[in-house]
Amino acid sequence: MDFLSRIVKGLVVGVANIIPGVSGGTMAVVMGIYDKLIGAVSDLRKDFKNSVLYLLPIGIGAVLGIVLFSHLIEFLLRDFTMPTNIFFLGLILGSIPMIYHRAVREKFKKVSLLPFFVSFAIMMVMTLLQNVSDEGSALITTLTVGSAVRLLLSAAVAAACMIMPGISGSMVMGLLGGYTSVLTAISSMNIPILIPVAVGVLIGIFAGAKIIDICMKRYEQQTYFAILGLIAGSILPILLNAGFTPGLQAVLSVVTLIAGASIAIWMGKMEQN
Repeated sequence: MDFLSRIVKGLVVGVANIIPGVSGGTMAVVMGIYDKLIGAVSDLRKDFKNSVLYLLPIGIGAVLGIVLFSHLIEFLLRDFTMPTNIFFLGLILGSIPMIYHRAVREKFKKVSLLPFFVSFAIMMVMTLLQNVSDEGSALITTLTVGSAVRLLLSAAVAAACMIMPGISGSMVMGLLGGYTSVLTAISSMNIPILIPVAVGVLIGIFAGAKIIDICMKRYEQQTYFAILGLIAGSILPILLNAGFTPGLQAVLSVVTLIAGASIAIWMGKMEQN
């Protein structure tokens, strides 16, 4: 049963990763698997068997989410842009009490507000840069040493950010100028271009997970407040992506907002019990 539950939770994380502006890391927090997920990735070499057993169903779910729901999400984002984005906003808003509860398990320290404001400011700057950016870099279709290094580094940074709650990996890749090139390479199956991207993603995920795991163990409260800042900062880009459509779309958005928040609050209570 636990195996199946993790597949479902991984599926939600996978679906989130294909929605612009929505963070798979945030959904992992909402699903209550973030801490163990980061720990399992970080301890993969040290405790290979148990890490794989934990990560396998989540990975299966994530792949299923991307493969099975990509066309559905594309349809929903095209025809029901506002309700779809607002549903994920509801999930995020509903998860905030759970994350705050975890953050203050120990006595609250005023210094913990600093990482909150820093991470919130980072999200605001990234949102501003995304809105003024034209993703102004040439499309990479042929691999050279320079383009390979650039793609590898861009993918590594984007992947490390992707596992951080609140930050959309696709948004970071866009800011670094590699999003269009990677998307084009995937659609055309340009394997030479995808190789340095895949290597960069692996480096970014494992390095990022190790850093986050260390922070969780040494500075738990400050790390959770940083996560709260990232999540709070992700609200604006989701609202910008949602836009505003009067009429039926607005009514549906109220319903999806309540549904998303209710699901997150329910899962948060389940996690605390």
